Amino acid sequence: MRTPKHFKKWFDAWPQLVCFDLDGTLVDSVPDLTNAVDAFLLEHGKQAAGEGNVREWVGNGAASLVQRAMNWASIDEMHYQACYKTFLVTYKGALTEKTQLYANVLDLLKALKLNHVPMALITNKPSAFVRPILDHFELSDYFSWILGADTLEEKKPSPMPLIYCAEAIEAEAGQCVMIGDSQTDSRAANAAGFKNVLVTYGYHQGVDLNSLEADLLIDDLVELLL
Repeated sequence: MRTPKHFKKWFDAWPQLVCFDLDGTLVDSVPDLTNAVDAFLLEHGKQAAGEGNVREWVGNGAASLVQRAMNWASIDEMHYQACYKTFLVTYKGALTEKTQLYANVLDLLKALKLNHVPMALITNKPSAFVRPILDHFELSDYFSWILGADTLEEKKPSPMPLIYCAEAIEAEAGQCVMIGDSQTDSRAANAAGFKNVLVTYGYHQGVDLNSLEADLLIDDLVELLL
């Protein structure tokens, strides 16, 4: 298979490593996350947040999502542990009920695998939730590393997870790519020295992606195969 134009321009070859974010990049998990958020809001006598709000809150992990929803609903901090527990229990019970795989995810993963490009899944989602979602969509076997928020001492936007994977195979940072959807992914990529690709369809935390000066903004993952 010929080298796609962006990889040809950046590396004159296929990358030595490609790291992917999960939520907002490979899967749209907001419907199921919303169900878990609304569960603890309703439990505390508050109105449901709905998908629109949750799409603005995701990106920094479950703890941050719960905190943002609590702040929005003016729930006292003393109830955090109860809210977090309800969120985790509810979400665990319906991880993939409404979650959907984005378009052309499999096409890109298959092409990278065919061309012997190592891949890593790096997410700020708690590890316990990550593999069940990947298994549900039959994605687990594509990744040499599956790193959740609690796998290493630091999570994105720290570059640690990206560097950890690159060092494991002695890949050069400048020959690696991080594909995500938010400033969290962008900051991690830049700090690690990776090429920084952002998808426009994900969860942007209210940030204009153009302001992040990524190496590439794409509307569809298939653009990386052109």
